[in-house]
Amino acid sequence: DQHFSGFTLAKSFQATEGWMGNHSFLCKGKVMLGSDAPSLIFTNVLIVGGLALYIFHILPQLLAMERDPNHAPLDFLWIPTYIQFWLSLAFAFITLLMLWIAATMDPGIYPAVSSPIKAPVPEEGIPLGGPLGYRYCSTCNIFRPPRSKHCNSCNVCVSKFDHHCPWVGNCIGERNHRFFFAFLVAVSGLTALVSISCIRIMYETYISVHAGAVAATTDDEKMGFFKIIISTIMKEKIVFVFGGFNILCAWSLLSLLAFHIMILSAAETTNERVRAVYRRGSSHRNIADKGCCQNWVSAFCRPIPVSRLPNDMSQCVECTYNEADGYAPETVWNADAPYNPIDQSAAPASHGGEGTQAKAEVNSEQ
Repeated sequence: DQHFSGFTLAKSFQATEGWMGNHSFLCKGKVMLGSDAPSLIFTNVLIVGGLALYIFHILPQLLAMERDPNHAPLDFLWIPTYIQFWLSLAFAFITLLMLWIAATMDPGIYPAVSSPIKAPVPEEGIPLGGPLGYRYCSTCNIFRPPRSKHCNSCNVCVSKFDHHCPWVGNCIGERNHRFFFAFLVAVSGLTALVSISCIRIMYETYISVHAGAVAATTDDEKMGFFKIIISTIMKEKIVFVFGGFNILCAWSLLSLLAFHIMILSAAETTNERVRAVYRRGSSHRNIADKGCCQNWVSAFCRPIPVSRLPNDMSQCVECTYNEADGYAPETVWNADAPYNPIDQSAAPASHGGEGTQAKAEVNSEQ
């Protein structure tokens, strides 16, 4: 049937075709990535490439140093190489696992409503406007609940929005924040371990070069302090560059980890912290703050809220229209189920105006 606008009403379409976000889909819609999917691939290349260089270049040098009879290990500073090997594998496995879970999981998206009819005003008693009230999103055509925000990168509204992470390639929100934090802990531990190993090699090389300079018998063989440093760097160019890069990464990641520990302890999000919603002297009170210990229990032990999206974005959406109305807004996401934005376990409903009888039934693709 042809619509008055000149378009033909579709009887069915793929769920990915009705998606209004800037996400990327793999496996015909079975896997959904964020808007920065190429950055996610780059993150994986950095982690896997760095791990390979560490295992096949750094650790063999450490092992050779430990087996050298002339080598005097500093047991109180360094751990055995075989322990470093298994630690690096454990950190890398957890890092990649948590990275992909955070990247492919729905962060808590509120599905947009494609309709010329404005969404109805919520009636839950929560005020409109302000940092702790409902705010209307003209892009998604919904009134998003408090603590949520529209991500301009992914073009969706996200529940308890923390930030958009280009390294993960996805938004960090209510449903995947705990996995992002675990990723942050693991990758910080991995970069710190690699940095310490590189520092050890440079230190041992410096000791060797310095001992040779002290034992020199001629003026040509004797070296000053700066010449010893330069000679040490030239002997281990790869270790010096790789170690320097890892030290910078470890410093940045540990700083970011400390920041997230701070905001988790205060039951805040990065977005709220940056905007200073609960700054001292503000009239806004953080009702989610139950104390440091309870905040951590709530962040990591409470059940993950049910996603408002289909389990499989490769599903086919079959549309039925009420011919009496002559018009039906597009409703895709479990349209027959009741929707309460505050109730995280509820499924979204159509926000069309009165008299709209359109329904969408999501069936598994044959």
